[in-house]
Amino acid sequence: MNQRPMNHGADKVRGWLSRAASGLLALGFLAACAVDSVTVVQNDPKNGDGIGGTGIKMADNRNGDGLGGTGILGTISGFGSIIVNGMELEYDRGTKVEIDGRPASLEDLKVGQVILGTARTKNGELYLDSIEMLHAVTGPIEAINHDTETMTILGQKIRLNLAGDGAAKESFKTLTIGDSVAVSGLRMEDGTIVATRVDQRPEDGRLIVRGIARGVSATSVTVGGLDIPIDAQTTISAVKDGGRVFASGRVIGGKFVPEVVIGSPALPFEAGVNNVSLEGYVPSAAGPTMMIEGVAVAGATLPAGTTGGDRIVVNGQVSGADRVTASTISRIKTVVTILRARGSMRPAAVRPNDPNRPERMQQPATPTPAPERPQRERPQRERPQIERPFDFTMPMV
Repeated sequence: MNQRPMNHGADKVRGWLSRAASGLLALGFLAACAVDSVTVVQNDPKNGDGIGGTGIKMADNRNGDGLGGTGILGTISGFGSIIVNGMELEYDRGTKVEIDGRPASLEDLKVGQVILGTARTKNGELYLDSIEMLHAVTGPIEAINHDTETMTILGQKIRLNLAGDGAAKESFKTLTIGDSVAVSGLRMEDGTIVATRVDQRPEDGRLIVRGIARGVSATSVTVGGLDIPIDAQTTISAVKDGGRVFASGRVIGGKFVPEVVIGSPALPFEAGVNNVSLEGYVPSAAGPTMMIEGVAVAGATLPAGTTGGDRIVVNGQVSGADRVTASTISRIKTVVTILRARGSMRPAAVRPNDPNRPERMQQPATPTPAPERPQRERPQRERPQIERPFDFTMPMV
């Protein structure tokens, strides 16, 4: 399978990001056992005119290696395959995996993470060329309200949706100002991040923020409530108003000082991508053309009863720079995934039973001591809680 790089950075940028983010090790927090996040998708099967009921019409595939490509931006809702936006996404040893621009592995994938991926059809299935896990913001909590389930990190307003889960609510109350967390989620029209996953992380001083660029000038860009200074030394690629921006840096003297700033189009896929599946929030004034995650979407009506602020998945075709002509739009629901940090978390297995896939979670057998070797008394250790994947059948809303 052809490996296709992500759209924001040359090899030297990736090397920089690998070093800059080497301290990031997401640890799940909250709940002794996993509180499984379920993004419920209202599927709309079309009797074979789309992949898995997505409404994405794929090109003729006579040679098995796919034509064009499908760009995906959405939230992981389950495993078996990797389930995003109701689609089952396959993978193999050629799938390129990253977290915020640094190399990663499929074991790092977790339910509730937002991913950016590129896939191609192969034998009637979508296979991922590349997948990147995207954090909306990482850093210490600046403000938190346990009653309203909101936080502020780097000037970014974050809203959690614990969906009435009592255990998760109680665990959320253990967080406090100063705790360092990584937040996965997408933004509403006003820039608020609706978290689909929150992971505790070691405090190493390095901070990350990404979002839609606003108020771009020669010297700064605004993301949410954060003003980010930009200059020729820190800016790797140009930042444009309404496009995407990623910044990594530190807080020095009470101000965010970026070490790298990367701009990319609102539709962040390479030229060969023809089809897209895009998750986002309906704007308050949704007309024939509406802006979803900075992308102009036209060509399909919203499901009955959909209002501003509802979460949707748009499936369609690229029709211009940062423009999509939708073939289907589905309304979905969101529940956040949160886990308690209990020491080191082992990697999650992602369907390891396919011989064409890399091995995952192969627990080494405990060696049997040689008969002549004396047995030693070993101290008892508390075993860490393990987040395990689950097979998920998408229910109807």
